[in-house]
Amino acid sequence: MKRAFLTMVVLSVFLLALAPASLAAPARSGWNNLGIHTVQPGETLFCIGRAYGVDPWAIATQNGILNVNLIYPGVKLNIPDAWLQLPAGPTCARQASVVLPTTPTPTPTPPACGNCTCKANHLVKTGDTLTALATLYKVNMWDIARCNCIQNLNYIRIGDTLCIP
Repeated sequence: MKRAFLTMVVLSVFLLALAPASLAAPARSGWNNLGIHTVQPGETLFCIGRAYGVDPWAIATQNGILNVNLIYPGVKLNIPDAWLQLPAGPTCARQASVVLPTTPTPTPTPPACGNCTCKANHLVKTGDTLTALATLYKVNMWDIARCNCIQNLNYIRIGDTLCIP
């Protein structure tokens, strides 16, 4: 019994050690990599995005992050060249390992907030979540958030009508 427990502990530690490495994987979406940003305590993808003028959704996609509200200090993030000017808000400190070109190379960016063609409209009711709606309509939840100018993926209001792209 003790041996099985010890084996499970060793395996868990091994898997946890590999987790941060998997987040710094090579580019997954065709963007060029500007460099590596090491997440500091209290940082969010949005403050990191503001620091470099980069789309936080692209940072999440580039690094395989499924929940943009859940990043950990010490994780190394690839910063893609997906330029986007974000609304004012907290901005993280830039790190020397990310080198920004003097003139950003234009790259295709997702449509601006609220600038989408709706394939459906959904009236939000009790119990609805963006994850559930994304599954229901077979759409990426980040696309629903972007089309409806939703900043917090965990907050949608009952009674609102959401555009489903």
